[in-house]
Amino acid sequence: MTWDPDYKREFERRLENRNKLAGDPKLRAQVMKHYEASPVEWINDWCITFDPRNVKPTPRLMPFILFPRQEDFVEFLRSCLEDKESGLVEKARDMGATWLCCAFSVWLWLFRSDTVVGWGSRKEEYVDKRGDPKAIFPKLRQILEYLPPWMLPQGFNPTVHATYMRIVNPVNGSAITGEAGDNLGRGGRTTIYFKDESAHYEHAELIEAALGDNTDVQIDISSVNGSANVFYRRRMAGELWRRGEAIPPGKTRIFIFDWRDHPLKTQAWYDRRRTKAED
Repeated sequence: MTWDPDYKREFERRLENRNKLAGDPKLRAQVMKHYEASPVEWINDWCITFDPRNVKPTPRLMPFILFPRQEDFVEFLRSCLEDKESGLVEKARDMGATWLCCAFSVWLWLFRSDTVVGWGSRKEEYVDKRGDPKAIFPKLRQILEYLPPWMLPQGFNPTVHATYMRIVNPVNGSAITGEAGDNLGRGGRTTIYFKDESAHYEHAELIEAALGDNTDVQIDISSVNGSANVFYRRRMAGELWRRGEAIPPGKTRIFIFDWRDHPLKTQAWYDRRRTKAED
């Protein structure tokens, strides 16, 4: 697998497309129509991600350039949404799962009318905290900030429409909302609900009961945290998702992000990390 992104060249490509489309409303309308059916292409063309650990020449703010397993994950999210089935993501660190779910949320917010995307985590500061890049809503706002102005809904004002734990699309009626702790699922019905780090919730059963009436599509995102939790039980009862293969209705669809799925992580990298952890 070859994956060696040139971020400078990608930024230049995006700037060229941004300027070209800004001056051609007819072409812009055609492109936006195309993106309605292609979240992978939209993310690859316009979304960004952020890693404060990067040092030059790798930028901290990077254009999202998806490797194949990340593209599979976006299609997994879309399949769950279209089939109204829940999914679970068992992830290794640094695979971009949360950022991808944020990008998919913004895609829905832009292109699907009257969609409500819910986000929850075990602590409020993990959902929304201004200036904290590890929280969910700063990621969402950052993706919106770097979209071309012509791509944003007409009349969109971040001060008015991107407030604390709520982002509203003033044109198509869609929204992204946030909740925390035991309040997950209490805020009303949602089209799709993302539960970040769901293996670490203190009162997981209460949250499950609330979300059962709240949404048809629940996406649990977490690294492994032992076996004494709802995340583990759902993981073991679910079915692995493979593109093109049918999964029995009602079964949670399982997507695994293994560290080996990252093109730049080798066995030598893993051995160094393991030795360091053991030391």
